[in-house]
Amino acid sequence: MTPQEQDEIATHLAAIAEIPLRPDPIEWICREFWIPELNGPIELAPYQQKCLAEALSTDARGLYRYSTIVWSDIKKSAKSTIAAAVAAYVCAHSPYGQVVSVANDLKQADSRVAYYYRRALELNKALGKRVKVTPSGYKAEWDNKALFEAVPIDPSGEAGGGADMVIFSELWGSHSKAQQMMWSEMTLSPLKFGRSFRWVESYAGYIGESPTLEMLYEQGVKQGRQLWPDLPVWVNDTARLFVLWNEVPRLSWQTPEYYATEAGILVPTEFQRLHRNQWVSSVAQFVPDAWWQACRGEPPQIGESECAVFALDAGVSNDCFALVGVIRNPADERGVVVRYARAWRPEPGTQLDFAEPEAEIRRIAGQHNVVEWCYDPYQLHSMCTRLGSEGIGWFREFSQGQDRLVADKQLHDMIRDRKLVHSGDPTLTQHIQNANAKTEGENKLRIVKRADHLKIDLAVALSMATAECLRLNL
Repeated sequence: MTPQEQDEIATHLAAIAEIPLRPDPIEWICREFWIPELNGPIELAPYQQKCLAEALSTDARGLYRYSTIVWSDIKKSAKSTIAAAVAAYVCAHSPYGQVVSVANDLKQADSRVAYYYRRALELNKALGKRVKVTPSGYKAEWDNKALFEAVPIDPSGEAGGGADMVIFSELWGSHSKAQQMMWSEMTLSPLKFGRSFRWVESYAGYIGESPTLEMLYEQGVKQGRQLWPDLPVWVNDTARLFVLWNEVPRLSWQTPEYYATEAGILVPTEFQRLHRNQWVSSVAQFVPDAWWQACRGEPPQIGESECAVFALDAGVSNDCFALVGVIRNPADERGVVVRYARAWRPEPGTQLDFAEPEAEIRRIAGQHNVVEWCYDPYQLHSMCTRLGSEGIGWFREFSQGQDRLVADKQLHDMIRDRKLVHSGDPTLTQHIQNANAKTEGENKLRIVKRADHLKIDLAVALSMATAECLRLNL
C-alpha cells in the first residue's frame, strides 16, 4: 500500500469518526414521538416507514444520501406530524444542532410542524424533560444544546444560516418574491454537506403559481427515476433529491364515506388538489351550464310584504351597473329565489350614468320591503351613502376581500345543490356563463372574468345578495 493510499484511508476514517452514530430513525420515532390519538408512540403505516427509511438513509461514510426531501401526500396523511417527528429525531441526536421550520407566516409556522413537535414533548414526559420550550412556543432548546425554531418568511433575517434541517411547510403557497428568496437564503451550508437536509411537506399546488414546488416536482418525478414499482417515490441522484408524491388514499381513516362528503363540499379542482395531490389550474369555469339550467324555475313576482335583499355592483371602468334582488325560498328555507336582475350599459361612446339605476332603486324601495341594499363600495360609496341618509333604505358595504371569497364559494355550492331558483333571465345567465372561478384556498373562490371584455357584474351582485339574504336569515 502506497503512502498516498494510506493517507486517503486515514482521511476517510477520520471523516467517518466525526459523524456521530445515530439510532435507526424509524425505531426511534415509533418509540419516542407520541401523539394524542394513541396517547403513546406514533404508528407509521408500512409505506410511510419504507419511504422514511429511504429518505433518511446514509451512505458508507455516514452521510445523508439526500439533501432535499419532498414529502408530498394527500390531505390528512400526517405530513406535518411526520415532519415534526423527523425534526425531533434530528434535534435529539445533533449536539449544538439547529432545526428551522419555515412557513408562509409565523402563525402557520407555529400551528403546523411546531405544534405537533411541542405536543409530542408534552405527551412523552421523559423526552420532554430534555427540552426547554420558550414561553412563546416558537423555540425549543434541548439538553444537548440543539435548537428548534419556527420562523416566518423573512429572507433578510434568515440569510446565512447553517441549520441541520430546514422544514418548508405547504410550499405550494410559496409564490411571492419574498417566499422564493427565502428558499434561496435557506440553502444548506457546505460545512454541513451530507449532514443536513431540507424537508418539504406539502400537497400539490396550482399550475404556474407554485414555482419552487413545481421545480422540485420537475426534477424529481419527471427527471428522476422511480425507486420502487409499488410506491410513488422518485429520486434524482445528481440533485440528491428524494420525492414521495402519493396520489391515493392509503390510511385506514381515509374512507370512501369521508371522500364522498369532501366531494360535496369542495370545488372539484380543490378536491383533486387536496385529496388526490394533483396539480390543478386555479382558474376554472364558475359553474357548468347544466347546473345553472337545472336551477331554472318560475318564481312569482315580488310581493309587497316579502323581505328582499338587493345588491349593487358597478364600475365606470367596465361600463356596467348591476342590480339583483333575492328572497328566501318559501319552499326551501335553505334556498333563495332570484326575484330581480337588471344591468345597465351606456350607449357606445358614452360613459355610464348612475341616474337611471338610482331612479330604479328609489322605485323598488317605494314599492317593496327591501331589508338591505348591499354594495361594492369602490364606485358606489358616495351614491349609497347619500341614499341611506335620505332614508331610502339600509345600505351596507360588502367587503370585496374575504367576504367575497366566502360568498362566491357559497353561491357556487347553492347552484350545484339546486338551492337557488331563477327565471332564466338572459342577461343574468350570460354573466354567469362569462364567469370563471379563481380558487384561493380551501372553501374559498372568487368570481372572475373568463375574458377581459366579458361582463360578470350580475353574477357578483347575485353572490352578494345571496350571502346577505342567508346571513340575515329572512
